[in-house]
Amino acid sequence: MKYFEQYLVDVNSLDDIDISVHCDIKIFDWLMRYLKNDSDPKLDTKNVISILISSDFLGMARLVD
Repeated sequence: MKYFEQYLVDVNSLDDIDISVHCDIKIFDWLMRYLKNDSDPKLDTKNVISILISSDFLGMARLVD
């Protein structure tokens, strides 16, 4: 996710990183499954707007498109 790049650019493997993302856990789970291509998450009218907003904020351009 492009959003996290700005936090990970100058980090070496010995640094501790604490990143928090505020979004609905079900939406974040959907986004993680999408990235992993694990279980072919389904878009429906109940989640599409939240997924669009969250994926745009996180810089997931391919999903937004």
